[in-house]
Amino acid sequence: MIELGWWATGAILLAAAGTFLWSRQVSIREPDPMRPRMANHGMVQLFAMIVVILMLVHLVTLIAGEPLTGRR
Repeated sequence: MIELGWWATGAILLAAAGTFLWSRQVSIREPDPMRPRMANHGMVQLFAMIVVILMLVHLVTLIAGEPLTGRR
């Protein structure tokens, strides 16, 4: 079983945030017609932001000590 503790959550959070920032930087650059973009950076940003949000929620559950169950 894989345990997603503080270090793993923080590492994934930083990697996803870095990926989002890198992809944003690439997407706002002036396009070079001789070098076509091989990735849709808008989708990369979307997926990276989803991972960032999930890791932030996971950090909240680690701090609270119990999983979030929503409304009862």
